Amino acid sequence: DIGDPPELRGRSRGWTPVHAQLAALAACTSITIAVVARDQGFRHAGLETKLRSLIDIRGFFFDLHLQPKYQQLNFDLRLDTRESAARVRALAQETHRRCPQLGLFRLAKIPMLVTWYRKSSSKPLFEERFSLGRGRTPEEKLIAQQAPSR
Repeated sequence: DIGDPPELRGRSRGWTPVHAQLAALAACTSITIAVVARDQGFRHAGLETKLRSLIDIRGFFFDLHLQPKYQQLNFDLRLDTRESAARVRALAQETHRRCPQLGLFRLAKIPMLVTWYRKSSSKPLFEERFSLGRGRTPEEKLIAQQAPSR
């Protein structure tokens, strides 16, 4: 049962195709982290992943001249580890290189912000931007547009 509403032949009970796609990205990255951590002798007691997507679906519903697309993905990874920030960075960079799903998103040039944290900390240990230029991200621009003007 797909999670789309009835007018799209779903019953709003399961995952949408976008949910499944993002879950595949999180699962593949988690597996790759386990393999890379083993290879690097990196010790951790757990991993949490969180994905948020900003997707423009106007071309699906309203403006048929537009191609529906991700404007930005935010992928947060929280490791339960005492390893140094340098070791987390090394794990992250090798994971980004080896993960097939991350590779697909990167090849598709989907703007993505991947941020690694230590569990229970809001301070990033490592952050990598893929297909995001310098300056404000699409998400930050959208938030600024929605803020009431003074």
